[in-house]
Amino acid sequence: MKKILVFGAGRSATTLIWFLGDHARSEEWHVTVADASGDLVQEKIRNHPALHGTEVDVQSAKQRSALIGAHDFVISLLPWTLHTLVARDCLRLGKHLITASYVNEEMRALHAKARKKGLFFMGELGLDPGLDHMSALHLIQKIKDEGGQITSFHSYAGGLIAPSCDTNPWHYKITWNPRNIVLAGQGTIQYRHHGDLRLIPYHQLFQSAMPIAIGDQDRYEVYPNRDSLRYISMYGLSGVPSIMRGTVRVRGFSAAWGALVQLGLTESQTPLGVDKPLTWEELIAGFLVRDVNLSVRERCADFLQIPAHHVVMDQLEWLGLFSDRPIGPLGLTPADYLQGLLEEKWKLEPEDRDLVVMEHRIQYHSGREGREIRSSLIYEGTNKDKTAMADLVGLPLAHATRLFLRGKLKGVTLPVPFEPGITTPMLDALAGEGVCFEERYCSPHEAASFHHLSS
Repeated sequence: MKKILVFGAGRSATTLIWFLGDHARSEEWHVTVADASGDLVQEKIRNHPALHGTEVDVQSAKQRSALIGAHDFVISLLPWTLHTLVARDCLRLGKHLITASYVNEEMRALHAKARKKGLFFMGELGLDPGLDHMSALHLIQKIKDEGGQITSFHSYAGGLIAPSCDTNPWHYKITWNPRNIVLAGQGTIQYRHHGDLRLIPYHQLFQSAMPIAIGDQDRYEVYPNRDSLRYISMYGLSGVPSIMRGTVRVRGFSAAWGALVQLGLTESQTPLGVDKPLTWEELIAGFLVRDVNLSVRERCADFLQIPAHHVVMDQLEWLGLFSDRPIGPLGLTPADYLQGLLEEKWKLEPEDRDLVVMEHRIQYHSGREGREIRSSLIYEGTNKDKTAMADLVGLPLAHATRLFLRGKLKGVTLPVPFEPGITTPMLDALAGEGVCFEERYCSPHEAASFHHLSS
């Protein structure tokens, strides 16, 4: 019997945990779920006879090592900053490890050492990163196998709310790590367009969002991700003139989020130096020029250089930024206060269904003909617990676990899912779960229309 340990029982862990429990008997697995919150663990395992739960302080070397040492295969859904603690123990104790997080240089170094010991270490096995890699590489290889020469690669993804559950003016609710939402896009954005380097500073990023249709839904917008250029070598796109990855939102989100950025509410480094609790109206007023003749909303509109009746101002009003509601305890940063507010205002209701959209658009030459292929995934969740986000993070991890423990990944050598030896069986397994990409060739008019928008 193989013993599997899952670190982390947060939002994205639900589907993974239930999959492992449901297949434990047939696969002869013993599954343990460990988290800092014992209550959260019990909520996730739901008295499932094949699942065992424990509370753990992952920062405690003694507790962490004891748990890892008692298992064969470790899945970490902890914050990425804690993966190296787990990975070092797995390396020392001779245990296999997978995660859904980006593989940094330290994890790459540990992967190299793990390979020498015959251990399987792999990251980027979730949705983004993970499914985005596997589906994009499948499409790229398909074009190359047909003799096509790629001239443009665009890839977009976003975690949204299903239209039928869209009940707020932001058209957004939280289905993944709220901290990552608040800090999204920070740093300088870079991508390639017609061979030219394009750079966008953080404070202008959200104003650069472009309208886009995905599938039959003409309601989205996309803004560029931080560093699209790193995918040139990762995806074998050297010499391709146009490369961009982006984040999808429903139209109207980016303009309003850009207003929060301009106001300074996503600043995460400097705690506010106040000695008494503030209201949201007082906090916003602190960012603005004082004028006793104007309301805070009017002064905010002047600062943002938009009319006071603009829809963005209504979105800010809906959040409560001009209210007398207390912002929270002393000593936090603006980003901390904003995160706390959004976790309440953008909370999923029990029957809410989220939505994940992903699309790859590749233009290429086949002989003398120019073509564009689009590969789209539109995947809707079931409810607050079984979200699309949890499915698309958890199912890749679950199937990677099963494939490895069945001995199906012996030829895989990289620390990320880039080789056909893992991408092909993974995509096949996910298709069996209903995670299917629809491919279509778009008309020259569609391709030209988008080409104009993205220039």
